[in-house]
Amino acid sequence: MEKTEPVRRPEPRHAVLAVHAHPDDESLWTGGLLARSADAGRPTAVVTCTDGELADGGSFAAPGVRTKEWGEALRVLGVTSSAMLPYRDSGRHGQGAGSLCAAPFDVVVADLVEQIRVLRPTAVVTYDAAGASGHLDHIRVHRATLAAVEAAAVPFLLPSHGPAWAVESLWLVTAPSSLVGHAAAVGLQPADVPSTPDDRITVSLDVRPWLATKWAALRCHASEFERGASVSAFTDPTLRELGLGTESFLHRPGPGAPADGGVPAL
Repeated sequence: MEKTEPVRRPEPRHAVLAVHAHPDDESLWTGGLLARSADAGRPTAVVTCTDGELADGGSFAAPGVRTKEWGEALRVLGVTSSAMLPYRDSGRHGQGAGSLCAAPFDVVVADLVEQIRVLRPTAVVTYDAAGASGHLDHIRVHRATLAAVEAAAVPFLLPSHGPAWAVESLWLVTAPSSLVGHAAAVGLQPADVPSTPDDRITVSLDVRPWLATKWAALRCHASEFERGASVSAFTDPTLRELGLGTESFLHRPGPGAPADGGVPAL
């Protein structure tokens, strides 16, 4: 009887895939992780779900500006691969023709399944259930990414979107309650923004060794600084270290998690 060779799992293409809502989120929320991974020779990928232009037509920056800034920031962070989905920023009210929140949920999930299968990441990073900031696009990305990570591992689902890929771990970027309290005390943000109790945080990365790189990437998003967005507060070095020097994450096992059930290194 002829022996059959076992089916071998393809090698991962990227150590980390960060899925975000808008240009500048990759730098603000995960810039330290991405720069750290690049320095360690670990390939990284970023998928951004909107081009940052408001669906209602009220954008500050001219068309194409934020996409260009995004590309410059990714180069600073040493990101290996990237993709931008064809949606617009849904704005504060989560609506508008062509916006991420107006798109059918299953279509957004299918878009992300395709990216996960093409990029084959070991770990996927996105926002926590509150979108890390409460923005409706962020919450949409959280939900769609969780669904896509599960669906991408099932060959029966969306077979035209590439071979199934089982992500090993999912990481949700979040704001620790202690940091939110410190930030509110110095006037960096309101006290009622979403946060996670410190004892629930799985990993808090000290990214201060990569803070200069993270800041350089964030500064690539010049149009956000010009319009006076909240990132402008970080021009103060003390606030910058407080707000950007640590990145905190919740861990969730992916469909390809090792059988031992341990929490992998990020």
